[in-house]
Amino acid sequence: MSDAPVRFETLPTASSHAIGVITLDVPATLNSLSLEMIDLLAERLRAWRDDASIAAVFVQGAGDRAFCAGGDIQALYRSMREAPTGPNEYAMAFFSREYRLNYMIHTYPKPMLAWGHGIVMGGGLGILGACSHRVGTETTRIALPEITIGLFPDAGATVYLARMESTLAHYMALTGTQLNAADSVRAHLIDHLVPNDAREGALEAMEATVWTGNADDASLLTQILMSLEDSSGFPPGKLAAQWPTLEAVFGASAGERAALAEVVSRIALVDDEHAWLAKAGDALTGGCPVTAHLIMEQIERARTLSIADMFRQELCLAMQCATHPDFAEGVRALLIDKDRQPKWVYPTIADVPREYVLAHFEGPWDGEHPLADLG
Repeated sequence: MSDAPVRFETLPTASSHAIGVITLDVPATLNSLSLEMIDLLAERLRAWRDDASIAAVFVQGAGDRAFCAGGDIQALYRSMREAPTGPNEYAMAFFSREYRLNYMIHTYPKPMLAWGHGIVMGGGLGILGACSHRVGTETTRIALPEITIGLFPDAGATVYLARMESTLAHYMALTGTQLNAADSVRAHLIDHLVPNDAREGALEAMEATVWTGNADDASLLTQILMSLEDSSGFPPGKLAAQWPTLEAVFGASAGERAALAEVVSRIALVDDEHAWLAKAGDALTGGCPVTAHLIMEQIERARTLSIADMFRQELCLAMQCATHPDFAEGVRALLIDKDRQPKWVYPTIADVPREYVLAHFEGPWDGEHPLADLG
């Protein structure tokens, strides 16, 4: 049995084509992405992209708990401890190659199906969110929890935050709240609700399909997934019932998105009937104050950016976070020492200077942007 963290196989089909199957295979770490895994994925996806015999790609996570819970944060933490003020060569390699992989998936010319069973967060959502066909199951849990560690929603999160309703984008990113599969459909993160026990049936149907090798294959895959849809055993969505309150807290203010200080003050006024929102407010006020400001600016800027420019912006943010103290401190408090008592650079959201936030959007390198060639 292979010890490789990613498994690849091809399945024959009723036509002369094949289905490429990718399995993220590190269940002990919830299939979290290492740099090795990123490189393996990129290499194989490039090969399959250029292979006319591959009609579509199916991506899944090993085990019952997660599709992929994110990136290998502990390796990044070690690199930040070794180079606290930069340059951080490991962080540059990790983020730039991960974002190149995400961009490749966003622009992949063949249908890609992500089977989003279990936990889907961070880098895992970066893969699933970029695929053309995204399945949610009864255990899907999608979140953007980066505010808890002093990072920011990355790996292409800018793309789908820009596509969401503004209220939902700010709610998810600022509070790290988890969405089930039904609510993820509303957030445009999931396309099809399919029971997990239909996974083999989906693969068998893909094997039985006569693929065309052209743009029609996307419709063929959609038809397969539609035939398997059945959300009768799924947890119901919660957003519909919560929406009026979410709009009041995270929604527009005088024609503009709510300012961060307004969001904080509105959550503080929430009554006892909305304990779920009070919990979200605790995540916001207990999370990294700088991250909260980065998120507001990130979503605001996304309105005018191409997908390639979104990834270029994310690399600036990622490398600045890697050489500012909050990211390492957040990882230490949550994942290393686990004391859950991070000492942020600025204690509260109100303390963060505007110029400190804007500096994160500037690349810390000389010369051309490392992702200048995207797009």
